[in-house]
Amino acid sequence: MFFRERFDDQEMQRRSPASAGDWSASSTRGMVATAHYLATSAGVAMLERGGNALDAAVAAAFALGVCEPAGSGMGGMAVLLAHHAATGRTSLIDGACRAPMAAHPLEVARSKRYRGHRAVAVPRSVAALSHVLARYGRLGRREVLEPAIALAEDGFPTTALQHALAQRYRGSLRQRSAGALFLDGDHRPWPPGTLLRQPTLARTLRRLEADGFEDFYHGAIAREIVADMERHQGFVGAADLDTAFEVSESEPIWGSFDDSQVATAGPPGGGLTLLQMLHMASSLAWEDLDLEHPAGVGRVAALVARARADRVRQRLRTGADVPGRAADLLDPANAAQAARECLEPGDERRDRPGPPAALGPGETTHVSAMDGEGNVVSLTLSIERSFGAAVVTPELGFVYNGYLRAFKVRNRSHPHYLRPGAPARSNAAPTILFRNGRPWAAVGSTGSERICSGIFQVLLRLRRSEPFDAVHGPRLHATPERHVLWEEERFPRGSREALLDRGFSVESLAPYSFQLGGLQLVTRGGATFTGVGEPRRDGAATGPRERE
Repeated sequence: MFFRERFDDQEMQRRSPASAGDWSASSTRGMVATAHYLATSAGVAMLERGGNALDAAVAAAFALGVCEPAGSGMGGMAVLLAHHAATGRTSLIDGACRAPMAAHPLEVARSKRYRGHRAVAVPRSVAALSHVLARYGRLGRREVLEPAIALAEDGFPTTALQHALAQRYRGSLRQRSAGALFLDGDHRPWPPGTLLRQPTLARTLRRLEADGFEDFYHGAIAREIVADMERHQGFVGAADLDTAFEVSESEPIWGSFDDSQVATAGPPGGGLTLLQMLHMASSLAWEDLDLEHPAGVGRVAALVARARADRVRQRLRTGADVPGRAADLLDPANAAQAARECLEPGDERRDRPGPPAALGPGETTHVSAMDGEGNVVSLTLSIERSFGAAVVTPELGFVYNGYLRAFKVRNRSHPHYLRPGAPARSNAAPTILFRNGRPWAAVGSTGSERICSGIFQVLLRLRRSEPFDAVHGPRLHATPERHVLWEEERFPRGSREALLDRGFSVESLAPYSFQLGGLQLVTRGGATFTGVGEPRRDGAATGPRERE
């Protein structure tokens, strides 16, 4: 396949997480970073064919639905932040999953809505990607879908990470229809290196290529989705799909970090929490938040905990909260005061540690892309937690999302109470940073509530580190209640004591923990693009080949 020549499958299986050359790349013609090397190749192939960063992101997204199906796909959501060089506009394209019309709160409350057809909200990733391609792309459906179709037909080798994920969720998979994709005849995960072919998914992609993306919502594919939902008492119906193809664009929310302007996704996404962290950090000297020293680790943890707690306390979960109460959190004076309160341990922070808490393993996927013309994309895709609802329509081959679990079904006053057509809440924070009006970084991550804390720490490190070192460095995450903090074991000696001194109950994680996110970073400095794929995942970055 034309786009597979860039990476050797066996070499990619042997990469060391500490090797910069295995995860980062540079180019003068653009850059793509995704959670899987084959999706990265698909995106770069679009740039080499004359497409722009939007074409690259769409091709990579469809490819990820094939080669990283535990994290995203046609059955899920897509939230995309794009800077369009020709118009100078930065837009947020919202493809969040929606609540089905038939999903009455009392009925949903009686359902097992964590897996199965009754966990499925209305899928909208295809609608969002279609909108992006039609409005901003240069290439057609055939070109951007070609890599995904080839991957589904010809197959790709499963990775050690994918094997481990299937093993972790084996119980859920073996009970439901998605198990047929990821488990063998004895209900065991396929060993690493097994060639995974998905001919049914390839046929669905070919139908989109031939009949248009709207077929997913109005045509034969839509009818098969509805029939499957009816067979299994799912809530998604024909009327839901009929209205889901329309996608809106909106303004991102804006903030600042040092000398950069920051655009990201506002509520119900997670970008507001990220901006609060960045505004607090901007009021302090970089030495105060140096993650190479224990005191800096403690202060960063305090800032993360403060921002997470403010999101919960202020219930900043809906677009109606911006600018409103959200503006108070981002006000420079308020942010500086909050940061000062986090500088040193105090009695008010010596909370009694709570009971041991569970940290989810992480989910979702991300694409960051830039081209030589100045177009930039930060795109987060998800089917909710890993393997989504763990069900597929046998005739279609993609995994459905599990986003109905994101809604509240008992508290009517809650911002995310289940209402027909309401968007599912999310922590997605696709982000673009600008200097002097020009984009210099596109970044985003996976990991639910760890998304913002992960991006925050990477941007802190970028103050003094090269891109790979910023992504590679150890990470931490604190709960809103400030009782429990998770940290990778690679932090400097003395960090654990500094965290305990602040009243945290510290849980250690292995180095390069999957649980602390999958961050994909692309930067531009002058004529050079640099990309980093996440070493905690199967990430990869590369750019178009240099012209001779």
